[in-house]
Amino acid sequence: MIIRLNAGDVITPARVLNKVMVSHWRFAAECDSIGGGLMPGAELKVVEVSKAPGNLWVRAQLPGRDPAAFLKIAGEEYALNFKMKK
Repeated sequence: MIIRLNAGDVITPARVLNKVMVSHWRFAAECDSIGGGLMPGAELKVVEVSKAPGNLWVRAQLPGRDPAAFLKIAGEEYALNFKMKK
């Protein structure tokens, strides 16, 4: 659940994600390219969280990118595609 996330937390895809899927997300225009995709187990660091009612989202840093690249993930997209790393 996105409301439990804070900056510094680590999230991971719950399933394989590809660039076509991300292109249909609510904040797709604010997402950097994921290239060939993201596999379950990839670790994304949460850098920003919005907990505003009706506008829940997180910005997560993609692993292994220089310069840094990010995904902006709406609450419903997070619930369907990610989980918090334990």
